[in-house]
Amino acid sequence: MVDTTEARRRAYNFGLITVRAQLFPIFVLVAVFLVVAAALIYNTVQEQNRVAEQTALQIVSSTISEQREKLSDFVEDYAYWDATVENLVSSYDPKWADDNVGQWVVDGLGMDGSLAVGANNRIIHHTESDALAVPEHLPEPVNKLVIAARAQAVGRGSEDSKAVTGFFRDKEGLHLAAASVVNWEGTRPLPRDDGAPVVLIFFQTFDQDLLSTIDYPFLLKDMHLSLDSAQASGSQLPLRSVEGNILGILNWESAKPANAILKQLYIPLLLEALIMMLVFGIIIQRAYKRAQLFHEYHNWLESQTKELREARNSAEALSKSKSEFLAMMSHELRTPLNAIIGFSDLIRQEYSRSLPVEQIQGYAQDIHASGNYLLGLINDILDMSKIEAQRYELHESEIELSDLLEQSLVLVKRLAGQKSISIEMPTEDYLIHVDIRALTQVVVNILSNAIKFSHPGTSIQIKSRENVDGSLSLLISDQGIGMSDEDVRKALEPFGQAKDAYLSNTSKGTGLGLNISEALMNLHNGSLTIRSVPGTGTTVELRLPADRISSCLDYSTSQNTAPRLARSSG
Repeated sequence: MVDTTEARRRAYNFGLITVRAQLFPIFVLVAVFLVVAAALIYNTVQEQNRVAEQTALQIVSSTISEQREKLSDFVEDYAYWDATVENLVSSYDPKWADDNVGQWVVDGLGMDGSLAVGANNRIIHHTESDALAVPEHLPEPVNKLVIAARAQAVGRGSEDSKAVTGFFRDKEGLHLAAASVVNWEGTRPLPRDDGAPVVLIFFQTFDQDLLSTIDYPFLLKDMHLSLDSAQASGSQLPLRSVEGNILGILNWESAKPANAILKQLYIPLLLEALIMMLVFGIIIQRAYKRAQLFHEYHNWLESQTKELREARNSAEALSKSKSEFLAMMSHELRTPLNAIIGFSDLIRQEYSRSLPVEQIQGYAQDIHASGNYLLGLINDILDMSKIEAQRYELHESEIELSDLLEQSLVLVKRLAGQKSISIEMPTEDYLIHVDIRALTQVVVNILSNAIKFSHPGTSIQIKSRENVDGSLSLLISDQGIGMSDEDVRKALEPFGQAKDAYLSNTSKGTGLGLNISEALMNLHNGSLTIRSVPGTGTTVELRLPADRISSCLDYSTSQNTAPRLARSSG
């Protein structure tokens, strides 16, 4: 007879072993998860405390920097003043000095003292510190400040010198000082006292009143100043002299917000861990099934999104291509067509029969040049795709810069004449190796924009400049409405126009000209740069590399400048 009790016991034990074998990996996984979670929480707490400490340090450092900047601004303003030179260096006026850079500095600017030092540390004027009135008693950091201020004025140029700041310590405590060389306004020579520049110093004492303006707004605890580094504790910021020596340490207790949060979460986290140990097995099973379903649904959504994105991009590309083509045609064909229509209109007028044959031939030549350029523009439109695909080929030849500019002026002089705008040619000529049609298109685009956005009766200047690296810059400057930096960036984008251009009734076009011009300059290994000031004007620099400059020609100003100016004015 079979012992059923023993059988049940063995079956029960087998079941327990099976369940334990299945749950053991889960329990291990949960335990590892909890350990990792605890480690992450601890690391997060430490990191948050460190961030809070670093934030407090940054706040204190920024506040000290603001104090430095404020002190520097004050001393620079008073040092770079003709009255200061006249009353401290040229002839010492104690009443003026006390009213302006003495007691006024203490009462009006909130400083704790001022000092004017001449040659051999001669004290010209001092306020609120009898200890600093004797040269032998000047702290070494103050001497270093004087030396640094003089060295900076000589090294950088006296009119561009900046104040030098640093801490110094005396029997009255620790002070933050700013020193600047006394100088004339403008560009006169640096005034000197027995051969040495006079240095004006403002300083502010780091006392508890000043520290309270730092710790109170930012809730910093127990902020105090330690003059001995061995006594420093907690968060600290060293205060250094101008030569880098530590003269004091600013100390405070940084808050630890993460510790308080951790105490509040300790019990809930423990209970959550116990509950997780009980239900983790069920959760993971159900989560696995739902994850599979979610993964399948996510993949389906991704495939649908990809198809929709491709369809949208295709539609936008087709629409953009059509818009770009139509806009380019309307913008780029207008200028040469205006020239052709204008000159042909002059020829067909009744009074043209009385004009000299040479003048009629000149009109015909201008029409012929405009027609050829119009054909070139159409070719450029067809070749735009080659530029973007980096398959555009340059047809290079040598030409004089003056001849290239003359060809360009033929296409824009009628537009310039309508607004009575004169165009001044450069006084130097060069033999350059370029794609003539491409560079002519660039110059015409720049001149057309300059004319459109210039005020009537103004002038456009074209200058050439040889650079240090041997490259050649062609500078085209107008006196028009100008652009901001954001407008310049927008104008260089395909079909982009500056914001002010839309507000101008003279602005017509697609905004493609600058983009094409920049691309053509890049193909020449050159560059196009725009510098503009709103309300003042714009300067466009076309730079050609040195290997495209064949030679500099002997250009006669008396023979060439005046005729070109007259023709370009219409």
